[in-house]
Amino acid sequence: MTKGKRRIARRRREALAHDRAPADRVAEIRRRRRRRVRPGRTVIAADRVWLVAETKPRWAARAARDLDAIGIAAFDPREEVELTSPSGRRRTARVPLLHRLVFVGLRDDADLARVEAHPGIDRVLFRDGRAVIIAPAVLQGFADAITGHGGGRDGAPEGADEESVRAVLFALGDGVRVATGPLAALRGTVEGVDPARRRYRVALSLFGRETPVLLDEDQIARE
Repeated sequence: MTKGKRRIARRRREALAHDRAPADRVAEIRRRRRRRVRPGRTVIAADRVWLVAETKPRWAARAARDLDAIGIAAFDPREEVELTSPSGRRRTARVPLLHRLVFVGLRDDADLARVEAHPGIDRVLFRDGRAVIIAPAVLQGFADAITGHGGGRDGAPEGADEESVRAVLFALGDGVRVATGPLAALRGTVEGVDPARRRYRVALSLFGRETPVLLDEDQIARE
């Protein structure tokens, strides 16, 4: 008997030992894999003031873990995507949804001081002299939209919470700089927002004049 036939015979014996047909066992394994893919629900504490913090490059996940460990609520939004290697192997990975941004839930000024003192935090975002605050209900809807739990707030259209959060992060007129690509280090102003595609029209100073350029969300950083 060849090695291939021995493997087939062994699988049949294992299937009979489990009192099910081989096809049924394959289907059960697939169901288990599907069950593992869906992430758990992220619960946003309603009794905290939620601010937006910009991290240093590649620090978002670690900063969120460190802050959680000292009792400061932190939300590092990530989405699950299927990645395919050059060899064709597929795997599920959790990738950052926002570029170097995490949400922090604070109780008092002491929490704010601890966030600002963390080595991985670049700064807490301010606009017009005030901290950028995200309402807990809006942030909860945003988190649910990412993980597939629920349909957002009652009466709100699908995707409304996600668009609300993004509109606060990069608003029209905000000064930004290009973080990656051939235009890296150039500075400009946000002129248009496309939340569905996560794209921004930014007026950059090129060749002595303002030139509108379409950039993806992960290509720009706040000034």
